[in-house]
Amino acid sequence: MTRNSFAGRLRLACVLCLLGYFGGTAQAAGVLSLDPAAARYSLDPFVDYVLDEGWQFSEFRDLEPSLTFSRSESGALTFGYVNASYWLRLQVVNPDAVGRRWILELSGLSRAVDRIEAYIPDREGTYRRHLSGDSVPFNQRTIPHHSVLFAVELPAAQPRTLYLKVTTNGTLQLPMTLWEADAYIASEHHDTLLEGMFYGILAIMLFYNGFIYWSVKDHSYLFYVCYLVCVLGFALSIKGVGYEYFWPEQPAWNNKSNLVFAMVGILFVLLFARSFLKTAIYTPRVHQAIGLLMATALLSALGVLFLSHYHAASILSVQYSVSVLVVILAASLALKRGFTAARYYLLAWLSVLLSILLWVLNSANMITSYWVGGYLFQIGTTLQVLLFSFALADRINLMRSEREAALKLQLAHSRRLVSMSEMFERFVPKQFLTKIARSGIENIELGRADVAEVSILFADVRGFTAMSESLQPQELLNFLNAYLQRIDKVIHDHDGFIDKFIGDGVMALFESEQTQLGALNAVQAAIQMQKTVEIYNQHRANSGYPPIRIGVGVNTGEVVYGTVGSQDRMDSTVLGDNVNVAARLQDLTKVLQARVVISEHTLEVVGKGHGLIVREVGDVRVRGRREPVHIYEVLNADTEQDKAAKLHTLSNYRLAYENYRNGRWREAEALWVSCLELHPSDTVVQYLIAQCRTKLS
Repeated sequence: MTRNSFAGRLRLACVLCLLGYFGGTAQAAGVLSLDPAAARYSLDPFVDYVLDEGWQFSEFRDLEPSLTFSRSESGALTFGYVNASYWLRLQVVNPDAVGRRWILELSGLSRAVDRIEAYIPDREGTYRRHLSGDSVPFNQRTIPHHSVLFAVELPAAQPRTLYLKVTTNGTLQLPMTLWEADAYIASEHHDTLLEGMFYGILAIMLFYNGFIYWSVKDHSYLFYVCYLVCVLGFALSIKGVGYEYFWPEQPAWNNKSNLVFAMVGILFVLLFARSFLKTAIYTPRVHQAIGLLMATALLSALGVLFLSHYHAASILSVQYSVSVLVVILAASLALKRGFTAARYYLLAWLSVLLSILLWVLNSANMITSYWVGGYLFQIGTTLQVLLFSFALADRINLMRSEREAALKLQLAHSRRLVSMSEMFERFVPKQFLTKIARSGIENIELGRADVAEVSILFADVRGFTAMSESLQPQELLNFLNAYLQRIDKVIHDHDGFIDKFIGDGVMALFESEQTQLGALNAVQAAIQMQKTVEIYNQHRANSGYPPIRIGVGVNTGEVVYGTVGSQDRMDSTVLGDNVNVAARLQDLTKVLQARVVISEHTLEVVGKGHGLIVREVGDVRVRGRREPVHIYEVLNADTEQDKAAKLHTLSNYRLAYENYRNGRWREAEALWVSCLELHPSDTVVQYLIAQCRTKLS
């Protein structure tokens, strides 16, 4: 041992003795002597703390000898929900022969602390102030990183005292670690990888379920995607990543963002539960409770912006706990009542509930564990996200299985009642068989096609979705059968046949050796369908049911009769652009609130002299077609009162349309306004006035 080395060790021993003596008078924890071979230290057992009373750093240093410091009995610096400031003190010495650079890290929930002021001596022993915290602008951090990091220079054989002043209004946990610089870089690499995997899973689930929603338009997927967005936002906020990369200039938002994302996430959890679990059907009372919780969640989300962090976090904890218990109850009841798709949903919540409750208890300082605060959220959330995705997939598979089982049962029952030929004719109209099975149904060939010019009719009940939600399954089935039987008779009376039943909708074809006759039959059938519905509504009124309305679209043109599918399963159908146009015309009756709409080509084929009274509506764009379609409204389908009112204004209507056709929008609007004054409920005129105003704006 050299003389200088011996002198240095002797000097260090004297310093440690003095610090131990003076530290004892202030109830200090003693000096942490670093081992040159160690790469990291957990500092919690060596940190003293005292409640701040509004001191500046210089005042605190002056008062330090007289202050009574405390230390955590559990060995963890966890304070629960607080609204206060604390001074922390750490005494450390580097016994190595050379100075070393260390990194002081505050991990876990320390990233959510409002403000952290670190007073750390430089190489010469002069104290420098460093700032961090989620309410401090990001560019004021000494080390620009989403974690809370401070550089510490420890010269050889010189003790240093580090001071931190932490201020927050919320959960206060301060897991402190002193890292050798190279060791921190290696560890941070692994933590970044794990966090990247977590964010990657969330992003994959978000885009995957978003794509499924785009495909199937099931609102359950939409609410789930919105929930995933909130989870991702909460994770980015609580981990400090959002502050570093997305809103570094918004400290006020950063301080509130985790609470806002969490509260809005609860709202989407409730929406997802109502949609996925069909609570209105399986658990009506719980459905009402969820509605009430949604209202309180919305109010709480607004309140988060104005309340203190402490009170907002308390409300969030209560709202979350109650909401989770209610959705678990809803899932349990739905599963008990036969909705088997709820099994993965229930498992997701049961598996994650424990982890979330542990996290909440840890935030409230009822459990003192840095690991719970740092990692349990990611583990529980990842498990929940995966199980929710399984639940959605299981729901689709279950619905498909139920439909397939129902179809098999129906086919088996049909085979017991009729022969194969009779059964086939029930599923395929005879008119189809004459084209695709001229030599018998046993000789039907896949891909057999026949081209013909026909008139296609589409009819649909308006507001059927809302109606179906208000009816019991048996009532809904009875209604559909009663309605479709009446419509089927009208179509057959006019020499047409039904190609497909599409839920409440009907697709019918009218073909004749004379194309004109087929088109006339289709239009007259559309008119008679409206009259038949009026008679049916009288029967419904006598039975205490509300009236129904239907819209009908008719188009004429060439189509392809054919068979599609595979050798094991084939179906008959008609294909072509004219089929799509007819379907879109039926859709337009909803926009125009018109009863019957026909294409210009159909009107041209029908010709004059058949008693049809029409009004020209003009060119409209139909989805899936590049060229517009010129359409007409058939007034014969209206009630006598509406038809008389429209005939009374017909001359002005046609004059207005002539102005409209020639680009005189203002003159056309004025004439149509005069028509509307005489017949205020004329929805087609309302539509055309809106078109004029759009062109004038």
